[in-house]
Amino acid sequence: MRTILSVAVAWALSLGGALAQGSAEYPASAVRILVPFAAGGPTDVVARILADQLSARWGGRSVVVENRPGAGTIVMTTAIAKAPPDGLTLGVATNSLLINPAIGMKLPYDTFREIAGVSMIATQPVALVANKAFPANSLAEVVDLARHAAEPLNYTSPGPRGVGHLAGELLQQKAGIHMTHINYNGSAPALTDVIAGRVPLMFDIWHSARRYVEAGELKLIAGAGPDPLPGAESAAVIDKTYPGFIVVAFNAVIAPAGVPAPLLEKISTDVRAVVASPAFAERTRALGIDTWGTTPQELDRWFATETEKWAAIAKAANLKAE
Repeated sequence: MRTILSVAVAWALSLGGALAQGSAEYPASAVRILVPFAAGGPTDVVARILADQLSARWGGRSVVVENRPGAGTIVMTTAIAKAPPDGLTLGVATNSLLINPAIGMKLPYDTFREIAGVSMIATQPVALVANKAFPANSLAEVVDLARHAAEPLNYTSPGPRGVGHLAGELLQQKAGIHMTHINYNGSAPALTDVIAGRVPLMFDIWHSARRYVEAGELKLIAGAGPDPLPGAESAAVIDKTYPGFIVVAFNAVIAPAGVPAPLLEKISTDVRAVVASPAFAERTRALGIDTWGTTPQELDRWFATETEKWAAIAKAANLKAE
């Protein structure tokens, strides 16, 4: 028995030492960061800035961004879930990572068993904007108009079942009003039609809508996050009128489940160091993001809480995957 116990202890110590040594030597080869959208968008830009600075932190080791768009981020997330858990394949997740399971989407992976959180990168504020000729100029006026309209107000977002879509569902639930979501594929076409007056309202990333508000082509109704919008600090915040209304977009680093804990912690530590650096802040300032690093454990808890929130909103709205 003592011999067996001694062998077991020696094996455990050896394994622990190997993992520690492996994390110290990481990365031994090129690292891939997968992005769920085409090149050029905000998530892709953030990923490339992160990749450049991780490469510098890792002694010039190659960190390559690969774009894997498709199926509401499912294509990329599937690639992460099925990748070897060696820390050499990472991904940048967005709200769809959590909304997809929250609405009951049939997925080729288990979000909470096959995906591991590494660190948050940043959040982005969301705003409710309107066509400049829309008769309501404040949140209270929008709600009053919706309550007395003969038909539900139309609103849009960058895509169906995305964070903007569910923000509208949450407003309906909080304010006791009815609105109809008009589907678009992307922020640009949706903004174009709101500006043209084809759809009166939109929940969008503030960074995307801000220049049109500042140019007078749209008007800002309210911010959807917990804090005042940057550059529009005097604008209303929906949470002040309807407590608990907090909607933010996010980017976070994820990995396949099963990455050894010492290695996962090392990657997370390095990502957090980059995210907290003045160089990262300087290069991402124009994107209007709020940088935020977390431990893997903090990120997994945040993922669970957010998924529960979106699931409750989707259930109340009878919103299901198509």
